[in-house]
Amino acid sequence: MSSLLNNPIKPIKSRLGCKTCKIRKVKCGEEKPNCVRCTSTGRKCEYAGTSSGTFSSTPSTFSIQDYPLSSLPNTVWRERRAFAYYFQQAALSIGGGLDVHFWRTVVPQVCRSEPGVWDAIIALSDLFESPEEHSRSPNQKRREALGWYSRSVSAIRQRIERGGIDIFVGLISCILFISIEAIQGNEQEALQLYGQGVHLIRMLRTQIACGVVSATHASLLEDTIVPIFVRLGVVALTIAHLPVSGLLLDNDPVPMQEFVSLKSAREAIARLSTEIQLFERTCIEYRHESRASNMHPESVAQQKVLSAKLKNWHTAFTILIDGLHTKDRLSPQQIGTGALLLAYYEMSFVILATCISSSHMIYDAYIPNFQNIVKQSGIAINALARSDGTQPPFTFEINVGFPLWFTCLRCREPKIRRMALALFRRGPQAQAFYNSAGAAALGERVMLLEEALAIRANQGKTQPLQLDSTKTAIDSHAYSPGHSSDVSSLDSSCPPFSQDSELDAHSHPVPTDRAATTPTTLFVPEEARLGPIGIFRSQDGFPPGTKEEEVEKWNQRRDQSFLRFSRNEHDQASDTWHVVHEYVPIDV
Repeated sequence: MSSLLNNPIKPIKSRLGCKTCKIRKVKCGEEKPNCVRCTSTGRKCEYAGTSSGTFSSTPSTFSIQDYPLSSLPNTVWRERRAFAYYFQQAALSIGGGLDVHFWRTVVPQVCRSEPGVWDAIIALSDLFESPEEHSRSPNQKRREALGWYSRSVSAIRQRIERGGIDIFVGLISCILFISIEAIQGNEQEALQLYGQGVHLIRMLRTQIACGVVSATHASLLEDTIVPIFVRLGVVALTIAHLPVSGLLLDNDPVPMQEFVSLKSAREAIARLSTEIQLFERTCIEYRHESRASNMHPESVAQQKVLSAKLKNWHTAFTILIDGLHTKDRLSPQQIGTGALLLAYYEMSFVILATCISSSHMIYDAYIPNFQNIVKQSGIAINALARSDGTQPPFTFEINVGFPLWFTCLRCREPKIRRMALALFRRGPQAQAFYNSAGAAALGERVMLLEEALAIRANQGKTQPLQLDSTKTAIDSHAYSPGHSSDVSSLDSSCPPFSQDSELDAHSHPVPTDRAATTPTTLFVPEEARLGPIGIFRSQDGFPPGTKEEEVEKWNQRRDQSFLRFSRNEHDQASDTWHVVHEYVPIDV
């Protein structure tokens, strides 16, 4: 592998030339309908027949008129240049330093015999190199990228329809297609492809169980492909109900762990984070269905198991980092990756500690964990930046975006929230499935709305939300959006450090004197803290349980986006709490 990575890119022999040039054994320019070499010599030019099609469903990007690539000059040269850029620049940023083997060895090897994979690489490289040119209305360069993507999808679907495609080629194509959709901001299309990929993995596992798949391919699936989908699932769980749990095979109670590398530590925390998120979802559903204030004993027992796993992970990770320190000075890649994994550890710790409680006040007990998420995220962003100090436009791998997003939504200390939001905006434009700018705008809106509700609650106002009063509260009274700290001063040269915290499955202390224990200038009471949130438009239908009259009272157009959220409301007459759902217009 090292020789492949160190040697310069060599031209890859094309298999897409015309029949005449192949017979004559000369280089074909691949222009269509007739190549220049044939027309200039008066020869008949013929290509092998192809048909159109798509991968599984037509991607939304193909609503744009399809332009034939062969009508453009220097198509072959542009393809090879794009491949060189992918290999030398894009692959490392897309996959991160821990997955060089997959993105710069496995994928290029497959594309040598699979034209559909080749075209997908070219499309992804072009979109990655010039992302700003693909965020506006379609221009010539974007049409070219979509042309390669369209040709790739057609080629792969043809193979599927004929039953002649290797399922591993289908999975690798699926990963590339997810990247292409995500970098364009097509979240739903990327999520749909993810679901198809999980389905393919299940099919392969069935074949492996029947003994019809080689040991080499079985190892490739479990050691390389499945971990990629598990890591994507960490993010997918936050925005969609996808079959991520089907990727997790065993449920060993509390396995003793020893990490031989940062990569093995990453796979373990990604898997554990997925388990914890699934557990959190189970707790939320249980409270919603049973309306019980206390969790079922089985849930408490499951929390103990996950707590032990998380503690074991942190112990093994600390041993690994100490060992790396004794061998040599940590590289920027090691520092950044270590800090990233610690941010995920802290986030998982907080989720697990709080998910069995119905009160959002519980998060105030974990301010030190939120502080460490921000600290480690700043270290990771600085250490993992490109050589020119900038962030890549897109990353396929887990990154600090999710822990920072979680901090922005769940930490109610204004300074920490704004530091998290500022760091989030410094990250890649597209992260896994979502567009960073839209996510940041939503996070800021939720933060300001909570603070506006806090102002109203602290003033004793209990009347229903109105558009004018909400906007006024946000614009005039909420904690200043400009209040933030300088995150550029975070030192990326210092080693990863984790807050030494212990998780008690039964005790969740909430400070009795919040003003004295938490350095905040705005107290956000329980009534002002938003629970699960979601975005919808009237024209697309209402989420289950939505009262149409509550949406219609805003008198907005049907294509207006609405933020749907829940919060706990106190009934003073009965001295009880109950969950209410509310809706406010939002621009995303």
